[in-house]
Amino acid sequence: MKRLSILISVLSVCLFTNNLKAHPVWPHEPGRSPPRLYDIIVDGGGSPLIIDTKPLKKVTESEYSWVKLSSTMPAQTAVATILLEEAAYASQNKFGIYNYNGPGVAPSASEKLLILTGSDEVADTAIVQFDLLTGIAWCDRNNNSIKESGETAHIGSTFGFYLISPDVGCGISKPTFYTDELLNPDTRATEHGLIYDTRHVTGAITGNPSVVVAFEDLLLWHSDLDYDDMVVGVSGVTPVPEPATLFLLGLGSLALLKKRRG
Repeated sequence: MKRLSILISVLSVCLFTNNLKAHPVWPHEPGRSPPRLYDIIVDGGGSPLIIDTKPLKKVTESEYSWVKLSSTMPAQTAVATILLEEAAYASQNKFGIYNYNGPGVAPSASEKLLILTGSDEVADTAIVQFDLLTGIAWCDRNNNSIKESGETAHIGSTFGFYLISPDVGCGISKPTFYTDELLNPDTRATEHGLIYDTRHVTGAITGNPSVVVAFEDLLLWHSDLDYDDMVVGVSGVTPVPEPATLFLLGLGSLALLKKRRG
């Protein structure tokens, strides 16, 4: 009977999480907000690349799902550095970037670029070179200056981040989680990848990354939502607001313009 009860409970959680639609949802603590960057770093045991944690107390989740390259020059570079990996799946998780096609629009296989793998550790860095004239991004993972298979992808100036996890549950195996929660396989309501805007934070993180991307690598039905499973600092980019945010900013600007004319 106990075994049956456990099975029913797991199935109930699976059905519940697969039918969630609100944004965002924190099932373990209703009404809870996403963690501060400070909480992620400290709860994850700290990082040798964090110089000062105090400034991170004011860094909250930005609700951004994508970033864009900081410059419009044809040749651009973005640098990603692992800041923290506090996960049982650390040796198997894979981190990459994908081309932005719109909210909830999945990238094709040729629009995804793997840049950090399970063999990479804290302080390891990946450099992505963008050719905006051809729309090709290249990460020389083998460090041989040769564009080998799997090292290039069709990615423009705006892109998001993804994490491939070996987790299994609720009929899902080896899920790919995205910073755009509309693409997550377990629920379109809970964010598995958070983007923190750290452009105003100087001297706290080695390399002064533009953003910090924090991922939760467990499926929602048994997730702890601590977001310290893969934490990566990325330089050379600027966060891109959600379309709804841009719409509201546009309305605000329009209202201000009308007020001035009145």
